[in-house]
Amino acid sequence: MNKLCVLIILVISLIGCDGKYRSHRSNEDVLREANLLESFSEQLKYIPEQPTEIVTDTILSNGFNIKINYYSNENSHVPKTKKSKNGTVTKTYHKNFEAQFQVQKNNRLILDGIVNKELFHENTDNTFWQNAIMQYVWVDYSAMTEHSIQLHTSFNIPDTQIYKDFTLTIFDDGNIEIKEISLTNSKV
Repeated sequence: MNKLCVLIILVISLIGCDGKYRSHRSNEDVLREANLLESFSEQLKYIPEQPTEIVTDTILSNGFNIKINYYSNENSHVPKTKKSKNGTVTKTYHKNFEAQFQVQKNNRLILDGIVNKELFHENTDNTFWQNAIMQYVWVDYSAMTEHSIQLHTSFNIPDTQIYKDFTLTIFDDGNIEIKEISLTNSKV
């Protein structure tokens, strides 16, 4: 008799938990009630999706040898948030890039350093530097002399036409000179 009473109580309690009270509510209402709506209506994107690395080793006719390791910094990014018409929020994280370089002349180390946003922060326009990412670093073969080589780099605010270009002239005595290249449409 006890088993029959327990069985009847169990059946009655299961019949009352069939979820009918949720059948006329939208999924959005159910998620909002459970405080899960934001996690389901938010998309995260990372650009680039995977770690990126480009390694170059260049020997020049003037005796310079430059090694550049250009890579995405997985711990540093520029966030952008967009909200669509249907309420979905897309957060895009553009990873910052850095370039470690090593310059030698006639097999003697001249300079070892990193090209990243911090190298250019002494320039004004903090808003630009907070939102910009490095696009590339390359050796300008046409600008090399017997005593110097030149690197070019560019920074851009993602999804805009706002950018800044720079030249880094590296001399055989280890000194470095940085100049901004003035181009049209490069102002914030």
